[in-house]
Amino acid sequence: MNTKNINYHLLHVRYIFLIVLGLLSYFALYEMAEATYQKTFTISAYYSPIPNQERYVTKSYEGDLSLNGSGVNSADGTPVYPGMIAAPSAYAFGTKMDIPGIGVVAVHDRGGAIVHAGERGQSYDRLDIWMGYGDKGLSRALNWGKRNVNVTVYGVDPKIKENVYLEGFTEAEKFIRTIVTKQKIFKTDLWYNQSGDEVGKLQKYLKNLGYYKGTIDNYYGNEVYKAVIAFQIDQDIVNNEEEFGAGYLGPQTRAKLEAVIEKKRKDKLPKKNLGRDDSGDEVKKLQEALIKLGYNLEITGVYDQKTIDAVFDFQKDNNIVNEEDSLGAGYFGTQTFAVLSDRLASLEDPTSQDLDNSQQAKFTAFNNTLSLGDKGDDVMRLQQELKKFNLLRIEPTGYYGQITQNAVFKFQQRKGIVTSMEDSGAGTFGPQTINHLNGILGYRANNKQRIAMRTAKFNGKILVDKNIEIAKPKTQPVPVEELFREDLKFGVRGKQVAMLQTSLSKLGLFSGSLTTDYFGNKTLDAVINFQLEQGIITSKNDPEAGYVGKKTRAKLNKLT
Repeated sequence: MNTKNINYHLLHVRYIFLIVLGLLSYFALYEMAEATYQKTFTISAYYSPIPNQERYVTKSYEGDLSLNGSGVNSADGTPVYPGMIAAPSAYAFGTKMDIPGIGVVAVHDRGGAIVHAGERGQSYDRLDIWMGYGDKGLSRALNWGKRNVNVTVYGVDPKIKENVYLEGFTEAEKFIRTIVTKQKIFKTDLWYNQSGDEVGKLQKYLKNLGYYKGTIDNYYGNEVYKAVIAFQIDQDIVNNEEEFGAGYLGPQTRAKLEAVIEKKRKDKLPKKNLGRDDSGDEVKKLQEALIKLGYNLEITGVYDQKTIDAVFDFQKDNNIVNEEDSLGAGYFGTQTFAVLSDRLASLEDPTSQDLDNSQQAKFTAFNNTLSLGDKGDDVMRLQQELKKFNLLRIEPTGYYGQITQNAVFKFQQRKGIVTSMEDSGAGTFGPQTINHLNGILGYRANNKQRIAMRTAKFNGKILVDKNIEIAKPKTQPVPVEELFREDLKFGVRGKQVAMLQTSLSKLGLFSGSLTTDYFGNKTLDAVINFQLEQGIITSKNDPEAGYVGKKTRAKLNKLT
């Protein structure tokens, strides 16, 4: 064969090789594309505690250890590392996933709470991320909380390497939480066994929302813990008492609690702009809000002249407008809504309700009747107040002349005391007018004091008295007559479950740090161990394992 033929055959072989290689690459890419898919998961986080941490989710190291485990090896034997994933059994060990904010991860673990969609009320398959040890791991886990995330699933593919970066838990997450979505009411996390002013504020808000029934004692005990859990379950932050973060006022719970408080307050305000001759429930809401803030008004549901005057007074008092002929004067629009919402928030803040009569802000009330021709310090003070209302157009002189008389008349008209100068007392600073002005001055003084108190608390100038004895929750003994009368099983809740946990705790079998009314995994394990000890079942695979039926109840009643 000559050289020319040899070169031709080599070239032919090379072309065939390149075609085969291209086809193989195509099918490999096609197979990879077919194996890769997008899916939404509900992803929660957990960590492993170490002794002497700064804080724990439950009240102790032992409690967090029981809740989260010691964090040594995963179910497939892989040593734990931040970003390691626990997944339902349908996902093989080694399955690679790309989770936004976490990175490319692999499945190495299983867990009792890691379930498929449709189980235990879950809408999506569940994943759990291990965030590390100690305070750092705890902080990461609490920052993450529980989220529904769209994840890229690659399947088991050794060619894809893990790349965990946890970007959401460094400065980026801190910036979002502290700057972009900074909480106004609860600025720090609160947890079990803590005490102080912030806990008292939490108790008051939870009480206003109907979750807390106890006393305001500034102590984060069992009742507060359970109230927070009830709120978290209602807001889908946790599913039950045994989830990580249950009962802990962390970032997600603080944000959601503030959103609920804000929505409840705004529901009391009109949802549209209002003006003269408007009527209906929205006008009633506005009138009710202004009355709460101390403005003289009746709830009529009609945006009449009195409502216009009250809105104008509010706008002037809050520097929204200055003149009656200013654009928007007496009209309820966007800017007035925003300021009114803030003023109501200030007034309705439970901490502002702590001002009893002995703490009322002191102000110098008007006591003497004044009229045309009077002069002196009282006239000077009256003129200064009328000038603040923008009713007096001259500098205060201390002399009650016709200009002052006319300003007093305008004030009386706004407050509905008189309608014309022919009315009795028109232009005279008499008892009814004095009472109206003193009421406004008193409201202003107390509102300023409340704002000053909250500002001082925020700046650390007012501290909790450390000598005050905080009432600790008392453990209520289980009444002897309250024996186990009902069959109990996984997933139920009620007083009988709480009593069951108390009894098993006394026997050293219940590992939960606190008793609840929910029959979860910890209760299930404790019941099974009790049944094994008492010879009710012979193994964990027994059909009666974990079920508190007739035999188990009889044993419990005998020991209670």
